[in-house]
Amino acid sequence: MPVPGDILVVDDTMTALMMLVALLSTQGYQVSSAQSGAEALDLVQKHPPDLILLDFNMPDMDGLAVCRELKQSPRTRDIPVLFLSSVSDSQTKVDGFDAGAVDFIIKPFERSELLARVNTHLDLARLKKRLSKLVEEKTESLRLSEQRFRALIEQAPEAILVYNLDSGRFVDANQQAEKLTGRTLQALVGTSPTSLYAAEQPDGLPVVESVTLHAERAQKGEIAPFERILQRPDGSTIPCEVRLSKLPSETDHLLRVSYIDISSRVAAQEKINRLAYFDTLTGLHNESGLLEQLNALFAIAGDRHPFAALLVDLGDFKFINDVYGNRIGDLLLRHVAQRLRKTLGTRGHAARLGGVEFAAILTSVADAAEAETIAGQVLDAISEPFPVDEMMLSLTASVGVSLGPAHGADGQELLTRADMALYQAKQRGTRRIQVYEEELGRQMRERVELEKSLRHAIDHGELVLHYQPQVELASGRVVGVEALVRWQHPKKGMISPMQFIPIAEQSGLILPLGRWVLREACRQLKVWQSKGRDDLRMAVNLSVAQFTDHELPDFVADVLKETGVAARHLELEITESCTMLSPQQSITMMEQFRAMGIHSSIDDFGTGHSALAYLTRFPVDTLKIDQSFIRNINNDEKGSALCDTIAYLAHRMGLQVVAEGVETQQQLTFLTSIHVDVVQGYLLCKPLPAAEVEDFILRQADTKPLPGVEYF
Repeated sequence: MPVPGDILVVDDTMTALMMLVALLSTQGYQVSSAQSGAEALDLVQKHPPDLILLDFNMPDMDGLAVCRELKQSPRTRDIPVLFLSSVSDSQTKVDGFDAGAVDFIIKPFERSELLARVNTHLDLARLKKRLSKLVEEKTESLRLSEQRFRALIEQAPEAILVYNLDSGRFVDANQQAEKLTGRTLQALVGTSPTSLYAAEQPDGLPVVESVTLHAERAQKGEIAPFERILQRPDGSTIPCEVRLSKLPSETDHLLRVSYIDISSRVAAQEKINRLAYFDTLTGLHNESGLLEQLNALFAIAGDRHPFAALLVDLGDFKFINDVYGNRIGDLLLRHVAQRLRKTLGTRGHAARLGGVEFAAILTSVADAAEAETIAGQVLDAISEPFPVDEMMLSLTASVGVSLGPAHGADGQELLTRADMALYQAKQRGTRRIQVYEEELGRQMRERVELEKSLRHAIDHGELVLHYQPQVELASGRVVGVEALVRWQHPKKGMISPMQFIPIAEQSGLILPLGRWVLREACRQLKVWQSKGRDDLRMAVNLSVAQFTDHELPDFVADVLKETGVAARHLELEITESCTMLSPQQSITMMEQFRAMGIHSSIDDFGTGHSALAYLTRFPVDTLKIDQSFIRNINNDEKGSALCDTIAYLAHRMGLQVVAEGVETQQQLTFLTSIHVDVVQGYLLCKPLPAAEVEDFILRQADTKPLPGVEYF
C-alpha cells in the first residue's frame, strides 16, 4: 500500500501534470501542482511537501535551478526530489544528482514503476526524518553532561562514536557501534576512522583524504550527511549514512559520529533498478534494460564486428492464453524466456519487451548472414512444443533482424528498424525471418503515409460503399445485400480493401471505419425500403476489434434508431476464426444481438478451426460457405462434399445457408442441388455503388433464375 504523504508535482505541460495528479490522487496521496519553477518554490515555502516530482526541462527556470534552490534552504533541503525527464543520457543524470535529486524517472514511464519509486522514496524519507530527529534529540541531551552523554548514546538506535580531532582517533562508542562494526569498545577506542572503512567508497576519494575533508566541514558547523561503507573484521561490508556534529568540550575538539545502517535502503534502490530494467515475469531485461545494453554496444562500436538486434513475436499465444487462462500463459512465457537464454548462450542477451514480443542482442556477428542463421535457431527453438502443466503447447514465431551500427545511430533506432523487419516477416507464410533492408524502410514510410491518408479519408468522405445482392434460390428475389467498403482516393483512385483494411486493423482505425460503414449501410437500406423493398436485409461485416468492443451493441442500437431501420433487417457477419478467438465472449455478444432482434451470421465458414460443440452454442442465424470451396466445386470432390456437408449440417440446426463467390452456372446448379438458401457472386451481380445496383435490387423478376442467364 502507498505511504500516505503530500506530493508536489511540477511540470509545464498541462496534460502531463493532470495525468500525474490524477494517478497519484487515486493512490491516496495529497497532491498539489505547479506549472513553473517559481510557482513551485513559492508553494514549497508555504507548505513543504513530503516529496517533489520535478520536470527536468521547463522554460524560464528549469528543474536543476529549482532543485539547487531547494537544497540551499534548511527548511526544504531534506525534501526528496525525483526528476521527470524524457532525456536519459548519463550527463543529465549526473547533473540532476549533483543538484540534490534522489532519483530519475524517464518519460514515458510505467505507471507501476513510478508508484513504486514514489512509495519507496516517501518511506525512506520518513525513516530518514525520524532517525534524524532522534539523532538531533540525543545530541541536544548530550550537551548537559558527559555522564548523561554516556547513558544517552547507549539508548540511541544508531551506532555512535566520539572522534577526537586532535588525536585523529575514536575515544568512545556505544553498544550499537560495537554491533555494527563487529569490534569491541576496547578495539574501537584509539582506532582511526580509516581502519573501519572499505577501500572503495561511494565518493571515490581516498579514505584518508575523505576523513579529513568531512572533519573540517563538521568543525565549521556543517552537518550534511554522507555515505560510507564499513568493513567488518570478517570481511563483510555494510553501507551506512554518516553524520558528523561538534560536541562541547573544555579540553578537546570532539565530533559526534553517527552511523545508520542503510542496507535496506540500498536493497530498495536495487529493487527499484530491478523493476526499471528487468521484466518481473521472466527475469529477462525489459525494454529499458535492452536499450541500455544496445547503447553500450554503440558506444564501443568503432571498427569491431557488427552486432545485431532480434525482435521475436509469438504467434498463437493469444489463443492459448484465452483458452487455458493467464496462469498457463505466464508459464508458457517463462518457458520461452528459458529457451531463448539457452539458444543464445554466451552470444548475447535476451529481453521481453512486453506482451508476446521478445528480443535478443547478439553482441558480435560476422555479418547479416550469421545474424539470420542465429535468428533461424531462435525460430526453431520456439517452434519446438513446450511442456506446460502436463500439456504440450506449440507456438509459431516471427523474427525481425537489424544490424548495428549499420542500421541505426542508437539502440532505439536499431529496434525501430528491427520492428520494420518483423512486420515484413509476419507477412510471410513460412520461415518468417527478415533482415532489415532500406526497401523495408521505404515500404513502412509508404504504409505510414497510407495510414495518415486513411485517417483523412474517414473524416472527409473519401470512403464509399458498394453492395452485392444476395439472391434467394427458391424465389429468385434479392433478399439481402452485403455492404463492402471501398476507398476512392483523390489521387490514387480506387484502393483495394486488401490494401487498406489490414492497416486500419493494425492502427485502430478499424473502429471508426467500421462505425461509418454500419451507419451508411443502414441509411442506404432505409432509402431502398422507402422505394418498396421493405423486406430487404443488409449484411455488414464486423472486424475482430469491433466484435470485441463492449460499446458495439449500444452503438448499433443508436444507428437503428437514428436511421429508422428495424433490427430484423440488419445482419452482422463475423468470421469463423474470429468467433473462436474467445468463444464465450462471442456467445455473449451474439446473444445481445439476438435479444435486440438482429440476425448474426458466421462468414467464411469452413476456413477456421471451430468446434461443433461451440457451433451448437452460438446464437447464430446463418452460415456463409467460403468462396474458396465454391471455386473448386467442379474439380474437387472433397470441396463439393464439404459444401454438401455444411449445407446439410446447417439445415439440421435450423440455420440458413448462404454461398458466396458464385461465378459459373455449374456452381449455381450444384448449390441448388444441395439446397443452399441464398447465393451471391459475379454470376448474378458484382459489388456496385448504390445507384448502379439499385435497379437490380428493386426490379428483378419474381421468378427463379434461368440456367445460363446473368442478371447484371
